[in-house]
Amino acid sequence: MRRVLLFVALAACGAPAAHPAMPAAPAIKPADDIAIAKPTSPSGDAAHDSTLKDPRVVDLDIIRIRATSTGVGGEPELTSVASSDLFRAATDAAKAGSSQDAIGRYRQLVHEFPDSQYAPVSLFNIAALYDKRGEIDQTIAALRELIATYPQSHESIEGHLYIVALQSDKAQWSDALATLAEVLARPNLTFADRIEAFARKGYVLLALDKLDDAEIALQAAVAEWRKAPHIDDPYYIAMAQYYRGEIQHHRFTYQTLRTGDDDMVADLEKKRTFAVAAYDLWKESLQFRSAYWATASGYQMSQIFVELWEAHVKAPYPKHVALEARPTYVAEVHARVKEHLQKALEGHRMNIELAKAYGVDTEWSRASTTQSLEIQERLAKEASGLYEKPAL
Repeated sequence: MRRVLLFVALAACGAPAAHPAMPAAPAIKPADDIAIAKPTSPSGDAAHDSTLKDPRVVDLDIIRIRATSTGVGGEPELTSVASSDLFRAATDAAKAGSSQDAIGRYRQLVHEFPDSQYAPVSLFNIAALYDKRGEIDQTIAALRELIATYPQSHESIEGHLYIVALQSDKAQWSDALATLAEVLARPNLTFADRIEAFARKGYVLLALDKLDDAEIALQAAVAEWRKAPHIDDPYYIAMAQYYRGEIQHHRFTYQTLRTGDDDMVADLEKKRTFAVAAYDLWKESLQFRSAYWATASGYQMSQIFVELWEAHVKAPYPKHVALEARPTYVAEVHARVKEHLQKALEGHRMNIELAKAYGVDTEWSRASTTQSLEIQERLAKEASGLYEKPAL
């Protein structure tokens, strides 16, 4: 981010100016930065979404031959079943909506072919089917079985992270942290696995309002990304950078404004510093071109200008401003920070276009639509002289 300038407007009315020199108007437009995330072609994001999966590599199949007697003195009748056939039948049943039949067939495969490459995938799919039915306890039980039975398979790691996602969705933060500790203790994690684990850990710690600990976890995700020779899917590094921005956003929000003139100037400057840091980190997330996190970052990069505007127009009246001079003071402050609203509006409009370019409709692009309308209403009120007033 080039710079987000926070106006500290304490203009004296009927008295000498008591505020520092007014900085120049911020040159940055959030739309300029949001535009860089436009994809060359629409693409989706990968995350745990309860979908079925197939083995990544097809090796030699396992076939079991059974001999069934046809009667006294008769020749035995031979029948065969292959693990791939069972897997295919189970997957077809799942796609047809027959989840119980699919679970039974996957279970048969795990029982009869425990050494097959399809066995850990089958357990993962059993968990996904339970999850789709909303049976969370059975989902976690199947994933725990996968972790215990096939600790060397990558499905086992994915299952471990799947549990974290489920616990986070249920706001079971302590359980999620405990599961993440198990994940990060595993010796066979890839760089991508560690990035995801640290990103999820940072998110959980942020939900617990442990900002410093969350920052350490998210920085660890970035460190893993920097060490990795290549990461195919940018989803979790984009997530980590987004939540690094959210940590600074939380600090911005928590920064209160004291009533003393000098104190208020100092507090507004602290808010500006946090806003700058947050914007820069959201911009980094945006550059990974992961559709969901790009639109999330685009929204926040735009909305922070609204929050900067509100911080100024709602700040308490300076003590030296006389009662009769307050209307003049309010008009002056609004005139000086109006650009924040204009830049926010431009950024939100660009975020809507960014979602269209990705071919997605996210909660963030929808929120940008809502905010665009609200900002237009605020600008219209300002144009008619209806100003939001400071806290008394």
